[in-house]
Formats: sequence, C-alpha cells, structure tokens
Amino acid sequence: MKKILLFTFLILSSYTFSQVVRPYAGITTYLHSDFSNSVFLGLNSGCEFKIINHLSIDIEISGIVGALQDFNHKNENNVIYEEFTSSVTAINYSICPKINLGNVNGSNSYFVLLPKFSISNIEAHRTRTTYKDINTVLKTDTKISKVWDNSIGVGIGYNFNLSDVSPDSICIILQLQGVELGKALNDVRTSKNRISTKWTFGLGINYYFNLKKNKSNS
Repeated sequence: MKKILLFTFLILSSYTFSQVVRPYAGITTYLHSDFSNSVFLGLNSGCEFKIINHLSIDIEISGIVGALQDFNHKNENNVIYEEFTSSVTAINYSICPKINLGNVNGSNSYFVLLPKFSISNIEAHRTRTTYKDINTVLKTDTKISKVWDNSIGVGIGYNFNLSDVSPDSICIILQLQGVELGKALNDVRTSKNRISTKWTFGLGINYYFNLKKNKSNS
C-alpha cells in the first residue's frame, strides 16, 4: 500500500510542475534464452510530463509476461513421466526522468536517455504433471511465488514527430531492463539452474499522444 501511495504522489508532483502532459502506450520484446521462443513481453502505458526543454518525466505502469521453456523427465524408454511448465508476470510502477538530447524545439527528431526506477509485484507459477503412461495423468500440482522488488534500468531512444500539424510522436527504445523475474521463478522451480532476467536487452516502441495540436501557419 505504501508503494502505491508513493507512486500516486510522484504522479501528482510531476503534474504540478509540468508544462505539457502527454499520455503514451507501448510494447517491448525482451530477449532471453530460458523463455519460450527466447522472448518475454512487456506492455506499458503512462504519461510524459515536460518539466523544461531538455527534461521530461515519464510516470508509467507496465506489465511483463513470459513462459519458460518446458522441462521434463523421461524414463529408460524415452517416455515422459514428469513434466514442468513455468510462467511469470509482473506489474511495474515506474518513474523515468527522460533526458532529451538535441534541439528539441527546433527538430522533429532527437535522441533520449531513459534511466528508470521501478517497484515491481512479481508472481511466478509452476505446474508439475506426473504421468502413469503416455495417456494417463496421475496428478497435477501447482506452486506459486509472489515477491515485491525494486530495480533500476536504462534505455536510449530515438523520438520523432509524425507531422507538424498533429505532432504525435513515436519513440523507438533500446532497453537494458532491471526487473529480476528470477526472484519468483527460482522459488517455484526444481531445476538447479538459476534464472536471472536482470540486465536483459529489449527493443520497444512508445506512441505519445499530443493532446495540444499545433496551429496551422497562416
């Protein structure tokens, strides 16, 4: 509860000192070989609060979802008698001071530096299925682990406006994310191999909605 109140306070403080507010939404794909198809996904939404020309603050709520590659045990006849599936989700509350590099007012495109601090609620699920034979399930059991965690990540992005008349913008971001999903995953898994997602690279895109449209030149 204290973490949510702190996040609300940050939103109100940013709104008080901001010159322009822009909502945004985005998606990110993270690369990690332990996950199914070697990726896990992030979805995010929030608001950008412009403080001064070269500094904005993004206040964001995001979700992460991923499933590990299946793991199983086989008998001497190469028949699976035990199978494990694991998945993880996280809800992240983040603040990101966005440093705009370049002439923001005079240019439709510029680079941004994105350090990000996050408070995360992470939940992992593991399901174990035991088989009597190929077609008969003996039993299924599930283990769940929930943890809160704090993390720091960083990204670099390239922002460009879509037009001069309606300057919505898109930012393509290369991220080095710091949310450690392994804290919950390793608690539910039986494998001795530890998983860490800290400092995982991701590629994402944010769409910023400019609520204040530019006037056409007469």
